[in-house]
Amino acid sequence: MSGGTTKDDVLGRVESFDQSVRSLEKRLRAVERRLSVEVPAEDVAGTVFELQQPQVSGDVRAAIETINKLKAEVEELRSLIEGSIRQDIDKLSDRLETALAKQDEKLRHIEDRNRITIGSIRMPVELSGIMGAMLLFITGGLIFAGRWDILRSPYFSLGLGLVLALAVLFKFYRVNRKAD
Repeated sequence: MSGGTTKDDVLGRVESFDQSVRSLEKRLRAVERRLSVEVPAEDVAGTVFELQQPQVSGDVRAAIETINKLKAEVEELRSLIEGSIRQDIDKLSDRLETALAKQDEKLRHIEDRNRITIGSIRMPVELSGIMGAMLLFITGGLIFAGRWDILRSPYFSLGLGLVLALAVLFKFYRVNRKAD
């Protein structure tokens, strides 16, 4: 995080420097406007302003040159800083896109985990539900066949419970195996 603080500090200094240059430029423009007002020569003759006018315009030119140099330096600093910030933003953007792509893939995998495709329709598959339906068909077949001795047997009820428990355990195993 120290890199971000340094960049913020440099950006703050550059902006402060830029504001100072703009303020100085505005003042110099005001001085130029005052100096560019044409005054008749006889009004100026013999005044203090007559002697200082060439010196002021030289000072103004030097100040304008200094301002132009400072502007060039400010632009150079700004381009360096913006370039490094742009690179950092691009790196973060790439990382974010990669992370989002991974999350999308995980989500798609989770959604498709228990589905089968029948034609163009994707349907969820519930293993314990399928096993329960098969056991009900077997029980119905035994009732239809009149095999009450098997239906009344405690082993049949235990067998039904065991088959359903195994179906649930197999589903747990399958889900946890794919998650790793």
